[in-house]
This record gives sequence, structure tokens and C-alpha cells, in this order.
Amino acid sequence: MQKRQVARLAVVVGLLIFLIKLTAYAISGSVALLSDALESIVNIAASVMMTASIKVASMPADADHKYGHQRAENISSMVEGMLIVIAAILIIMASLMRLFDPQPFTSIGLALLVSLVATAMNGGMSYLLMRTSRISGSIALEGDAKHLLSDVISSVGIVIGLSLAELTGWYILDPILALIVAVLLIRMAYSVLTKTLSDLMDQRCPESEALIESVLKEQGGFLQFHDLKTRRVGGNVYAEMHICVPAKSTMAEAHELTERLEEALRAKVPGIIVLIHVETEKELVGSPSEE
Repeated sequence: MQKRQVARLAVVVGLLIFLIKLTAYAISGSVALLSDALESIVNIAASVMMTASIKVASMPADADHKYGHQRAENISSMVEGMLIVIAAILIIMASLMRLFDPQPFTSIGLALLVSLVATAMNGGMSYLLMRTSRISGSIALEGDAKHLLSDVISSVGIVIGLSLAELTGWYILDPILALIVAVLLIRMAYSVLTKTLSDLMDQRCPESEALIESVLKEQGGFLQFHDLKTRRVGGNVYAEMHICVPAKSTMAEAHELTERLEEALRAKVPGIIVLIHVETEKELVGSPSEE
């Protein structure tokens, strides 16, 4: 499936999962299951944002955005991280009220069964999103996949904890579990926001640089390369570098060399957009060497 199709599917599945989890809360009255449902609201909002950002990011460059629109995915991922934090705050508020007034459950067995159905759907959606993000390089899909995975982990923990609470009569476990979910969400938000902000700040791409260097060394045909720079924008890696050629090289030879190198790099480095500056050995004096 294409990433836009997967994004739209995530919205539909998110709505369905929210209704299922809300049903589980209505059946049991558990604040932990309420926290699970609240998180699903954030999932829906995040999926809508992700779908919109992917659509914008896929738009071609225009007169006002000559480098394209792929930063939209980074913005989407950043907003998603903020939404996760909001969900955690709402869960903490609901949990603290129940912490000092624990309540017994009603029909907890049926409620947990319903919750597990939603959890299984979330797990399948998370796997599909992560797989598609790895193929397409979409940071927006990756952010949503990690968010759903955190939902799966917390939901499983809630089911186990509420089952234990029902068996032992320790109903205080209900708000405690909800607070644990909130902590997990904050941790996930930190991961999503850290990665997004790193990309927005044009952090270098070490893995891509290693691939680029290996390709350049395999190709040869020049004296050396240096000043390699990389950054990630959406699903693309932008790279630029200087290569040094003999002083006697003609413009045609240099052009043929850069075309060959660019083709080799595109074949080995996913989503690369490369800019190669050519200089002669006379211009090399004082430049740091990288091979």
C-alpha cells in the first residue's frame, strides 16, 4: 500500500478503535480503560494530521517552495508529540481523582475482552505503518507507528493489571495503572519530539554518510572528496560534497563523472538528493581530505 492509503486507513481504524475502547470503559467504569480511550482520541487527531501532512509533502515544488513541501511531515510529527503530552496530562488528571477514591468494577471480564480486540487492531495498524515508513522513509508514518505501539504496550499492561485488581480486590491499581500509562506516553512523546526536532535542526545523517562514502570509494575516477554534508527532510536525504579532479580534466569529463556518481548514489542511498561541487587539484590546497 502507498503511504497516503495507509495514512487514510489509520484514521478509519483509529475511529473504530476509539469506539471499542469507549465501550470497554462504559461497561466497566475503569479509569484505566478511560485513559486508554482518551489516548485513542489523540491517535485519531494525530492520524488526521499525518494524512494531511503526507498529502502536502507529496506536492511538487512551486515558485514559493522551490525545495518542495516535505517539511510538512516534520511539522506533523512535532504536533503529534505535543498531542501525546496533552493526552498524558488528561490521564493524570483523571487518575488523581480516582486515586483517593478507588471504585470497584462492573463486568470487567467483558470490558477487558472488548479492550483486547481494540489492542489487536492497534498492533496490526502499528506494524503496517512502521513497515510502510521504512519503505517510504516517512517520518510522519514512523511517528504514528510508534505512538500506536505505545498504545498497544500500555493496553496490554492495563488488561493484566485490571485482571489482578479484580482478583485481589485492590482497586487502587486502577488509577495507578492509568498513571503508568501517562508516564509511558510522556516517554514516547520525548522520543518523537527529539527525532523531529533533530531533523528540523538539520542534524547530519551518519548512516547515509557511511553509505555515500562507500559508494564514492567504489566508483573512483577522481582524486578525492571532502566537505560531505547531509540532512534529512521528510523522506529524503539531502547531500552535498566536493570532489577533486585532475587540473587537465575538461568540463565534459567532469560532468560525465558527476552524473555517474549521482546515479550510483541514487541506486544505493534511499531517497538521496545530491549536489556535487567539482574542483581541480589546484583548488585543493588547504581543503581537508576525507580519503
